[in-house]
Amino acid sequence: MSAPALPPTPPTTAEGLLPVGEGHEIFWEESGTADGVPTLYLHGGPGGRLTPGYRRQSPAGRARIIGLSQRGAGRSAPGAGAPGPVDLSTNTTAHLVADLERLREHLGIEAWVVQGVSWGSTLALAYAQAHPERVLGVVLFAVTSTSRREVDWITEGVGALYPEAWDAFAAFAEGQGGFDRHDRSPQRLRLVEAYRRMLTGKDLPLVDAAARAWMTWEDAHIGIGGGGPAPPHAGAAGQPVTAHERGLARLVTHYWAHDGFVANWAAEWGAAPGAGLLGGMPRLVGIPGVLIHGRRDVSGPALTAWELHRAWPGSELVILEEEGHGGPLMAAAWGEAMGRLVG
Repeated sequence: MSAPALPPTPPTTAEGLLPVGEGHEIFWEESGTADGVPTLYLHGGPGGRLTPGYRRQSPAGRARIIGLSQRGAGRSAPGAGAPGPVDLSTNTTAHLVADLERLREHLGIEAWVVQGVSWGSTLALAYAQAHPERVLGVVLFAVTSTSRREVDWITEGVGALYPEAWDAFAAFAEGQGGFDRHDRSPQRLRLVEAYRRMLTGKDLPLVDAAARAWMTWEDAHIGIGGGGPAPPHAGAAGQPVTAHERGLARLVTHYWAHDGFVANWAAEWGAAPGAGLLGGMPRLVGIPGVLIHGRRDVSGPALTAWELHRAWPGSELVILEEEGHGGPLMAAAWGEAMGRLVG
């Protein structure tokens, strides 16, 4: 099956930096039709880029399309990729959700269709559960909920499929002390925590070496089912680590080491401790949702998408058998879902 041709990317019509507190400013941009149905795009990572392709997924003639760079990422300031030590204490999921509400109010939007890719799907779910009255519909692509099970799988379990790459990834952390792949005790240091400590430390050569090791591991496992291995990052290829790579590695490990800051997200709505976003799915009853996932996504197995779908009455699950963590057929399904929700 071949994917249909994508429409042209609509140009931006407005952009800006919005102060959101704690010294942060988030970059936002708008495209599409000013009086159209508002849509919000949440990029992956954490720490990913706001690339223009997302604008093609909403019908530009009927949608007011909003995208933003999350705290510490892209054109938002301060960036998490600064060469010196960074303070990530005010970079949590609760802060990001609050930023989205500030942006909605700043743009005078009553409610919007929320779409999230990879980590962005975690953030979309967290936002929708916190503010269901502001959500017209949800589209999730390469679905994640950033549970501990998912984090341990993507950082350790999936090494069963890529043993050569994982051996180098784990060996680097062992060489710096703290992580021991042979330790199976409940108290052992998790590999993601070992990398978080290295990447947020004061030893810049170690920070960059850890960022290079982290990006090399991501390149190894993320590409299957999506058209082949991901192109190597500059740092992974032996070139100097860029600010984007440093920031991405820092933010990913910061969020993942804390289980996305969502383990108890739904506790105030009656969910059991540790239930994560799955425990908050009753908050989305009545909100239309489409979950799009690739069967070959070894980095994020389809189990998460399936569990969320089962807990979300009225949602639609789209599994693309031949694709992984993205691909043209998944992109086509995304655009089709947005077209239906925008109306």
